[in-house]
Amino acid sequence: MAFSQEGLLGDFSGRIGNLVVYKLKGKTVIRSMPAVKRGPARGRLKETQDGFSRVMKVLCGMKIFVKMGFHDFAGGDYVFQKALSENLKRYHAAGGPAGLDWLLLSAGERAGAQQLSLELNETTATINWGEPEPDKHWSDDDTVMVLALNTTSLESTHKISAARRSQGQATLPLPPVKEGEQIRVFVAFMNMEGRMLKPSLKNVSNSRWVE
Repeated sequence: MAFSQEGLLGDFSGRIGNLVVYKLKGKTVIRSMPAVKRGPARGRLKETQDGFSRVMKVLCGMKIFVKMGFHDFAGGDYVFQKALSENLKRYHAAGGPAGLDWLLLSAGERAGAQQLSLELNETTATINWGEPEPDKHWSDDDTVMVLALNTTSLESTHKISAARRSQGQATLPLPPVKEGEQIRVFVAFMNMEGRMLKPSLKNVSNSRWVE
């Protein structure tokens, strides 16, 4: 609230934008209009807000992995924001499911791998892979990125440099898991040398679930 004995605006009274000007006990008083309270979001707006909240919650716990996986896709700028935007598109395209099949933790055109398989025990996950995907760039020296995610608690563990493609196998520790909870594992391949030269979609593969 602001006021003046002489009146900042003379004898004016009324409304200017979101300000109300009036006289009170010989003084000119200027107040801002109270904020309009909006009701809870509904329909399409609520779906959009819920989707954003869900995708943000999932990605936030995996920022380091996501920033590595989307660096080239984003050209090195606003990486997490662009990863969030891409995953929002995938989430809504999938119809906003309760599961996480829409989730993408790295994006690019480099070869992933065929013959993916997974071995789980109480504390570790071992990922195996075979030949590169055909007709895409790859190298035996490609860095292998792996991540294990508890789909209920969203706790995760990861290794940015778990192995080389030529090794055909990588192991990582699992996040805590309780009875009835599920662990899912991601793998992606990256050309670290190419990334140091310049961002390119050919430097990193799309992440893949390992079944």
